[in-house]
Amino acid sequence: MTTPEAKAPPAAEAGEGPEAEVVLPLEVTETPAPRDLIAVESLSVKGNILKLSVRHGGGCREHRYGLAWDGRFTKTAGGEPRAELTVLHDANNDRCKALVYKDLSFDLSTLREAWSEKGHGDHGALHLDFNGVPEHSAQFKF
Repeated sequence: MTTPEAKAPPAAEAGEGPEAEVVLPLEVTETPAPRDLIAVESLSVKGNILKLSVRHGGGCREHRYGLAWDGRFTKTAGGEPRAELTVLHDANNDRCKALVYKDLSFDLSTLREAWSEKGHGDHGALHLDFNGVPEHSAQFKF
């Protein structure tokens, strides 16, 4: 997991001013686990970027966030190609009770590349599920 500050690209590299969006990488790990509690409030996919709005308790310490995938493509009940993603959260033992809202962005290019490497071509559509919660899903078209 990384902190958003650790992965911030230089403003010139991002092509924007000092308020440039921080985009975190997708981690590939065999056994992703969510760690500390986190709730997904909303999500959207635009191009290769997944945007998540999340909520969790805390407020006294720096929290770290990540997004992990087990490296497998499966199928939905309807036969659609699917990837299960896990939102990672490390609260850093923060026991404070404030509700913290955070907007996060993740690069989904790793999914597109893995899809192509497995012989499915350069274009596709994946059903994305998050933390095993059916209400939290999105389409990633490339």
